[in-house]
Formats: sequence, C-alpha cells, structure tokens
Amino acid sequence: MTRPIILDLTPGAQAMATLLAAVQVPDHVRVVQVLFSGEAAGVEAAMTQARDLLDRHGLEDVGVHAGCPGPLVHAGGAVKSVPQGEPGLAAQYLVQAIRACPPDGVTVCCTGPLTTLALAMVQAPDIFAHLHGVIASGGALYSPGDATPVAERNIAADPEAAATVMAAGVPLTLIPLDCTGRLNADAVWMEQLAPMGAAPASVAGHVHAQLAAARMGRGGGNGVDISLRAAAPLLALLVPGLFGGHLAHVDVECRGTFTRGMTVARRIGPPGVQPNALVLERMSIDAGRGLLRDLLLAARK
Repeated sequence: MTRPIILDLTPGAQAMATLLAAVQVPDHVRVVQVLFSGEAAGVEAAMTQARDLLDRHGLEDVGVHAGCPGPLVHAGGAVKSVPQGEPGLAAQYLVQAIRACPPDGVTVCCTGPLTTLALAMVQAPDIFAHLHGVIASGGALYSPGDATPVAERNIAADPEAAATVMAAGVPLTLIPLDCTGRLNADAVWMEQLAPMGAAPASVAGHVHAQLAAARMGRGGGNGVDISLRAAAPLLALLVPGLFGGHLAHVDVECRGTFTRGMTVARRIGPPGVQPNALVLERMSIDAGRGLLRDLLLAARK
C-alpha cells in the first residue's frame, strides 16, 4: 500500500536529502506536499530546489509551500490570534492537502517546529479524521537538550505548538534526541555517497554537494559530522523495525523560566491520563544510515 505523506521540513542539506530519499520509494510512500519553515531567504531557496527536485522526478503536482514563519505566541508570552496573511495561508495549504487525502490516509512527517501543523489543527479540526498519524522529530527526555540544557530546539522553538499537537489525540510518534543523537553523516558515510557526486548537475549531485558543504562549513573546514535527524521520521515510517520504544504520556513545559520547552514522558500516567505518543527511545544507527545511503544512491539512476 502506498501511503500519502506530507513533509514539514526546515531548510538545509539534510532536508533535501530527506526529500530525495522519499521520492525513491513510490511503492511505499507518495509525497503529496512539502513545507519549509524558517528564515525567509532560506525557505525561498529551499522551495526553489524542492520544486526542481520534484519536477525532475515527474512530481510537478506536489505542492511546495512556506510554513509558518514564527511561533504561536509572542515573545512576551501572549497567545496570538489566529493569524491572517502568510502564517494563516501556510496552515491553509496544509489543511487543503490533508483534506484531499482519504480518511485515515495521510501521515505528516515533521522535522522542525510543529507550528504549522498545530495551527492547521486549530483552524480545521476536521482534518483529524484524515490523519493516519504524525511522526515528529523533537524532544529530549533523558539526554541534554540542544536549545537549552533541558529543551530540544524543535520543541523549544514553539512549546505551545508542540503541546497543541500532543493534546490533539491523533496517533503521534515522537523521535527525541535520545534516539537520534548519533544519527550523523560521518566521514565513512559521506565516502559511501561519493558516487552521487559523479554527475554534479544532477539532482543527486546537488544534494551530495550540499551535504559535503554542510560538513565542511563547520569546524574550520575539517569535516564535522552533521545530524541526519531530519530523515528519522521518514525512516521510522518506512522501516519501523529499525526503532524501539514505548507508549507514554508526553507533556511540554510552556511556562517555566528555566524549563520552557522541556518534554516530560511518563510511561504510566496518573489516573485518567492516557498515553498520547509512541516515544521511540532507540534505533539501529548503522541500519538507519545504511537505508538512507541506499535511497540516496538510488537517485543516481
């Protein structure tokens, strides 16, 4: 069965690698929309490249849009009204794509803040019936955060949005830093991808060049490993057996001065509190990198 998927990405080489990998398995997943959230310049460049990538794979009908440019609340903590203009339009594009899928049909893979999805859920609760599930890369349960000592950056960027999605009652798979902290593009993995660069003008060649530049652009050009967490939701959808986890009730701290954005998972909640997420706490790193490598190398053909 081919499952429709929506990719909610942040601009960067890892996002393009994830999109390229996703279109290599049309018998398993069918990309129906791609969203990019982040700074305007980066989003515009990512959208242009994504459209080119999709066009070259015969997927001209797939929508590519900008996601919400900022969080659901003001910096001072006041909740915004439902946005009009660009932010509201971003959520409407997502709503339209979800509604176009059959009931219990589409999976949303989120690799960045959950703002656009949360706003879509608030604006159009009827989309819940069309969601087969949400797979989100975010949170830090037992390992230190990468935004603050206790918060992971995707959740910390918009805790209210994360809390909204987790309270929605849709099937949610959460992939925290604890699970993907070692899912990196190291020197060996990049060497295995070298054939992608044989045709620099190709889509695969462009993605390979971006990955290589991302690694060489840090640490004084010495080749610093970069995270491949952006691909984790896709990998979890394609091969769930790569991962292991447990059902839990996950809460997001939205108010604490020092703990805002912190995720807290309870395997067994208090009376009346039910699990709201499947938390993936471990994965086969080598197998995951191997699968992603093979999908990217398949793009050369």
